[in-house]
Amino acid sequence: MNRVILNKVEVKGNIINYKYTIEGEWKKYFNKRSEYSLEYTESIDDTPISIACIPFVVNILPMTWIFDAELVLNEIDKEFYESIKEFKNGYIKMYPMIKFKGKIVYKQLINNSYDTTDQVACFYSGGLDATSTLVTHYEEKPLLINIQGSDIDLRYTKVLEELKNFLTDIANNLELKIVFIKSEFRALINERKVNNYIKPIAKENYWFGFQHGIAIIGHAAPLAYKYKIKNIYIASSYTKGDIVTCASDPTIDNFVKLSSTKIIHDGYEFNRNDKSDNIGKFISKTNKKIKLRVCLDDYRVNNCCNCEKCYRTILDFASRGYDPKLIGFELDEKFYKKLERNFKYKTYCTTHSILFWKNIQNEFKKHSELKNDQRFKWIYDFNFDNCNKTPLKKIYKVYNAIKKRIKKLIRIIMKNGM
Repeated sequence: MNRVILNKVEVKGNIINYKYTIEGEWKKYFNKRSEYSLEYTESIDDTPISIACIPFVVNILPMTWIFDAELVLNEIDKEFYESIKEFKNGYIKMYPMIKFKGKIVYKQLINNSYDTTDQVACFYSGGLDATSTLVTHYEEKPLLINIQGSDIDLRYTKVLEELKNFLTDIANNLELKIVFIKSEFRALINERKVNNYIKPIAKENYWFGFQHGIAIIGHAAPLAYKYKIKNIYIASSYTKGDIVTCASDPTIDNFVKLSSTKIIHDGYEFNRNDKSDNIGKFISKTNKKIKLRVCLDDYRVNNCCNCEKCYRTILDFASRGYDPKLIGFELDEKFYKKLERNFKYKTYCTTHSILFWKNIQNEFKKHSELKNDQRFKWIYDFNFDNCNKTPLKKIYKVYNAIKKRIKKLIRIIMKNGM
């Protein structure tokens, strides 16, 4: 029988440590370890065990459902537990080809309900989606939450420290508080092996399609309890109407309850162009300085201005009439010619990002005056449906994949020598 037993949850100062046991055939899909920890930049010492276990529970829940396993706990928060059935339905509707089984076995169901304050929070990575959510709710003075160990491996301490300083400077400029959570949560599961199992079935990888949404949300449970937070906003990555299987979705996120705290999947009605406009208007109105960090090269803090996602974000802002330099992109005079050349012959899109590029193209078409600007003329008639089908782009895609693997190996060898 497949089973994960959460043997012990230790809360001490600003650290939560989880000790667990994995049993059954599914053990091969996990890394060989029996504990991992979370470290907050402030004390969460008063967090009840039934709340402190939530980050572990949400991290393992999709695996439990997929592999029909038992998740064994000593205790769990009542309101959170009762919300599981609701957000599980989001997965069931998203992946009708999968039978979501499994169950949670607990000894105690603890009622930790509280009267919420006016305090809100939002997850903040420095990306476009998260920044749009921040400025939307700026007047509410949200507590900002950043999770280290999500997109950047914890081994790269120098990069994480640079990112921490980068985000802290933005928070200070906005006069907001930011809490950092250093988390080993991605060390629990062997993602490569799980992907080999689930991708042929769901046509989606595990992290993007199943894990990251609720796993990220769960980290906020101790902070929600400490500050009696009313709402926690998690920024949408996609827009209503987009046909995407993504673990962070309103059918999932909006039904998660961290005890009495409500989760809100924010900005789902807006596409990236709308979010760019939202940020641009905020900067123009408040004169606040906000830099974006969007680069696909996760092991850097400043944007490379040379990858598909950097290109996409730059043109998001340009299509709305904003200068991308205002949000931290360092561009020289030759940049736009290089962008056009690279996109036509080298840069390729993922299936999901083609949706974003079509939105950018439609936004440019609303502003016909930009068609006379030589920097943007090419985008009006470009066929994004065929953008990956030229022989040269197919070769480049293979080359880029090999290059990425080599870079990853070098980083592992160098570890903190960056």
